[in-house]
Amino acid sequence: MSAGGTKAAQLGALVAWLWRLGLAVLAMWALVLMLRGPSLAKAFDTLLYFTTLTTLVVFLVNAGAVIRPVMVEGQGGRFEGSLGWFRGLATLMAVFTGVMFATLLDGGYPDLQGKISHLVLPIAMTVDWLVIGRNQTRLPLWVPLSWAVVLTPYFWIYAWDARADGQPMYAFLDPAAADWWNWVGIVAGIAFGIGVALWLLGRLRGKLLPG
Repeated sequence: MSAGGTKAAQLGALVAWLWRLGLAVLAMWALVLMLRGPSLAKAFDTLLYFTTLTTLVVFLVNAGAVIRPVMVEGQGGRFEGSLGWFRGLATLMAVFTGVMFATLLDGGYPDLQGKISHLVLPIAMTVDWLVIGRNQTRLPLWVPLSWAVVLTPYFWIYAWDARADGQPMYAFLDPAAADWWNWVGIVAGIAFGIGVALWLLGRLRGKLLPG
């Protein structure tokens, strides 16, 4: 690679690193706003919401991307690994959260943490997936199914929390209702569909924006 090409690659890596740093800071900011409260029990209850878990995963993935170039040696300072499985999971969760909130929930953004978690992060993670980095272009065909498998236990956590609290987090998804399993299938299908779409877009990104 020529000197000019090397400088361009280094600049691109720096821009990507700063972008991921911004995402990590945004996610952490939203988490602090969500989890602050009068008691640890209240914070734990808030943590069980899918939105909060999503924001936590987005933070961890992007914080890992920020730390990685410093911690990993012998790879020429590459800012990301060769397989974007965790990055894809975070993107899927963020997009799923944004879609579900805008369609099946109230769709309003009255507070700052809601704006960040339900609007800004889903859009930003989509942009990240489509434009930043390259490891989204290398994911095998089985990856969308693996994302779905990893997310499936959340239905059990959700049902347990609904029984413990005496009411579900979301009215449309009630474990005590007759249509519970219908909604489980619908929600799981939406998540899987988003995962497949992200996989396809990652592959397409590799063809349209190689390198």
